[in-house]
Amino acid sequence: MGVAFIGKAKVYAADYASAATFEGRAFEYLENVSKISISFTEEEKKLADYASTSGGVDASVKRVSDIAGSIDLRHFTPANLARVFWGTTAVLNTTPIVGESGYKLTSGKFIPTKRLINTSVAPVLKKGATTILTADYTVTQGGILVAGTITTGSVASGDAITIDYTPVASTDVQALVNSAPNVSLYFDGVNEVDGKKYVGKIWLAKLGVAQNVEFIGDDFGTLSLSVSIQKDETIVTPGKSPYFELQQVT
Repeated sequence: MGVAFIGKAKVYAADYASAATFEGRAFEYLENVSKISISFTEEEKKLADYASTSGGVDASVKRVSDIAGSIDLRHFTPANLARVFWGTTAVLNTTPIVGESGYKLTSGKFIPTKRLINTSVAPVLKKGATTILTADYTVTQGGILVAGTITTGSVASGDAITIDYTPVASTDVQALVNSAPNVSLYFDGVNEVDGKKYVGKIWLAKLGVAQNVEFIGDDFGTLSLSVSIQKDETIVTPGKSPYFELQQVT
């Protein structure tokens, strides 16, 4: 007898590598995933019954023309952001920065620094050899907010300055520097209705780019992306699907 289904699962992704087995790929946990779904696009060819004046169908053929999926990631980790923005990540160190240039001290304006600032270590702003008075700016982790009136002698609004500061440990994400990634997906799930285990293995999928990402909002953010499920030519075992496989406890 069948049982209704409500699925929950941990979802993992690995870079697709045709030279490695599915199990031999390096799978990374995507953390909280609120949705993973698969849908099919169907096309049908029909041959009309030309022998009958009342019409009808003499024969028909149905084919699947596309297998698509969608995933909703709920944790904005650097790895997830790089994956859904077709990008890269890099760990940034905390080495103090001395004399970083390219900045102007403009009254009432904000200066975004190149790195996030460790605000427990006071930055030092200079025009040449002249140190800017701390009364002339406020430090935030993202940069420097210049006061409306500059009081440091021999310093005027619009002057070029340098900044010494200590950055915090952080991770940089660069977006759209790679093509759409090919991945393998594995979801390790359970049916909430009866508590029985199920797993899914998608051999080869191309990830779409994230859509409608809200960096400001009232609700928890979602990284929603499409998935194109493709045929894995390395799957040649008779009777084994080259697209995906499901297993469940009976």
